[in-house]
Amino acid sequence: MEQNNLKPTTILIIVSMGFFMVCLDATVVNVALNNLKMSFNANLTDLQWIVDSYTIAFATLLLSAGSLGDLLGPKKVFCIGLIIFTVASFMCGIAQTLSFLVFSRVIQGIGAALLVANSLSLLQQVFKEPADRAKAFGVWGGLGGVATAIGPVAGGLLIAKFGWPSAFLLNLPFGGFAIFMAQRHIPEIKTSPCEIKPMAQIFIAASLGALAYTFIAAGSQGWYSTKVIVSSCIFIITGLGFVLIEKDSNQPILPKGIFHSRKFTAATIVGLIINLGFYGQLFIISLYFQQIKSYSTMVSGFALLPQAVIMAMTAYYCGKATAKLGAGIPMIIGLLSTLIGLAGLISTNAASSYVGVLIPMLLTGFGMSSIAPATVAACMSSAPVGQGGITSGIINAARQSGSVMGVAILGSVLGNQNLTLHTMHLALLITVPLYLFALGLTVVWILPGNALITQPAPKG
Repeated sequence: MEQNNLKPTTILIIVSMGFFMVCLDATVVNVALNNLKMSFNANLTDLQWIVDSYTIAFATLLLSAGSLGDLLGPKKVFCIGLIIFTVASFMCGIAQTLSFLVFSRVIQGIGAALLVANSLSLLQQVFKEPADRAKAFGVWGGLGGVATAIGPVAGGLLIAKFGWPSAFLLNLPFGGFAIFMAQRHIPEIKTSPCEIKPMAQIFIAASLGALAYTFIAAGSQGWYSTKVIVSSCIFIITGLGFVLIEKDSNQPILPKGIFHSRKFTAATIVGLIINLGFYGQLFIISLYFQQIKSYSTMVSGFALLPQAVIMAMTAYYCGKATAKLGAGIPMIIGLLSTLIGLAGLISTNAASSYVGVLIPMLLTGFGMSSIAPATVAACMSSAPVGQGGITSGIINAARQSGSVMGVAILGSVLGNQNLTLHTMHLALLITVPLYLFALGLTVVWILPGNALITQPAPKG
């Protein structure tokens, strides 16, 4: 079949396969945490780095990955990302030391950034109408939800029979098939090239890495330790360095004027908060099942499955609701659902029945699937002409930065010890005011003029 005659739906499925892999990897690794702890004699800080080394690389490179896609073409960069991610998954599976595993996870994060940032850019160009685009983002998120659903169960079964390396090697067949289909069928897309700024990228990577390290180290060594003070200073210095470079640049990484849109700004902030809360609670609840309820790896996988299933089942329909109602209403419904779910999880104790934990998990899962397509649609509808890659990079960088902070901040409450009910409740409580703030932003800045933007924001 010729590329020009290829149906948009087929392209949507191919592009979404990359996101599928990224989501599959995220949930499988959470199920593998206890096995990795025993295999490498790892402490909680080590487990946080196994999760966050990947997410930091992912989050910090998304902006440049989007710009690179605008420069070289999103198809080419998307395919490179698929190859890197698949090779790195193999490296993780054969890791014999903790340091090599963390290094391989960083490489995985680089591949994930390249493919995810450019997947949305491709969809933006293929689906021209805002309503169709919102539905496509719902499918994109829905397939990610399917991967999230498959991950805990497939990971639990594979790990129980073949050990933790199978959690990473699971990506290989998906990766190989996705690479073949992407090379063969995805069309080339015309874009407006952006200049890549190495120093700005180094500063933003160092800033986010230092911030994550600050929270992780604080949990085990205290807020006044030398390492925490030094990493905090590095965060401030590199963050200011990035701002100064951007301010004096004729072609900044962040397009000038893009944050003048209140809707874009609010959607980006809400995207960061929902990932912080969701992936933070996923980290905590995974430990709750394994360390407080004493579930095996396989049983923990099945225990996490319903939350992922509800996300997979509802993401597409939430995308359709966004296309029909605009972004504001689905976001408000999702945030209220998540707040109710968090209240239920905070009231959980060691004697709680599985059903007592399941209902709050379902509410938080539905909240995530309702909010995510709406925030993506609100951001991408504001993309300057020909700069879908960098706009996609911004929203995804915000969301993945939230994922990093979620594991780092909520994990810091635990110190370097096993989870207790007190630390579990305290960690989850941290997310409540953040979700309330996100709800306020949605009501004030996104709900007014709720219909999706039909014309791209001008450059400059």
